[in-house]
Amino acid sequence: MSRNLAMILVALSGVCWASSGVAAQDFFQHSTKVPMELTNVRICVAGLLMLVILFLRGQFKWSAARMNRKPKLWLYLLIYGIIGIVMVQFTYFKAISIGGAAATTVILSATPAMVVIWESLCHRKFPAPIDIAAVILAIVGVFLLVTGGDTSKILVPLGCVVWSLSSGAAFAFSMIFGKVLFAERINPAFMTSVGMFVGGLLTFALIDEFDWAPFFAPDAIFNVAWIIIFGTVIAFWIFNAGLKFLTPEEAALTELAEPVAAVVISYFVFGKAFGLVESFGIILVLLAVLSPVIAKKFA
Repeated sequence: MSRNLAMILVALSGVCWASSGVAAQDFFQHSTKVPMELTNVRICVAGLLMLVILFLRGQFKWSAARMNRKPKLWLYLLIYGIIGIVMVQFTYFKAISIGGAAATTVILSATPAMVVIWESLCHRKFPAPIDIAAVILAIVGVFLLVTGGDTSKILVPLGCVVWSLSSGAAFAFSMIFGKVLFAERINPAFMTSVGMFVGGLLTFALIDEFDWAPFFAPDAIFNVAWIIIFGTVIAFWIFNAGLKFLTPEEAALTELAEPVAAVVISYFVFGKAFGLVESFGIILVLLAVLSPVIAKKFA
């Protein structure tokens, strides 16, 4: 696969994730179902579909054999499934149900800043100047988006901010903890599909009344199917396919494409538009994501 095609695939995965957020927002506006229930349906069905694809491609048995060489990896995969997948998806949907897909996705773009801070604390080293600049840009950008520059006002509901940042923290954990499994040369698709399916099964314990019927009602089936197929199965599959041929810096395209796509799609679907100050905040967040890439290009 050429590098240009790989970059296109990774960028498209970001668009798919953004579109699933918009679909989730529309779903919550027309349904009484709660985020945990949507999380349950999404990761159970998507995880099962991805497992079937792995079986058909003959990749499941090989990956499972590698896991069996170190049984503790199954425990690591369980932890990854609960925190790195279930908590990421639940907090993401919770934030969207409160404040909408566009604001949630932009706030989530501050996740790389969380990773920088965490890595600096763990390794007890001062972050590089460009990393500090990225963190500052992300913090200021999110602040402007949330308040519009007026500290006495909160334009984005506080609940959306809290759940978005919680989702970002869980996603940061999945990226850091996932390195343990990557180091063992575990197939990323295997890690994602098994983590999804097992995590999805565990969510049944958190649901009082299990009923999937409303998710497949005529007024909900399109959004749910879009979230599962395009926003999960296809998004993760093309992301993993493209990531093999890209550096981490180039993969930052997905972090750029997702918030931009979420803002654009939300505008056309819900008429959601941001003011001048909030739009400047969004630009700062995007610059925070791209700054390491730009710095490396001109180093």
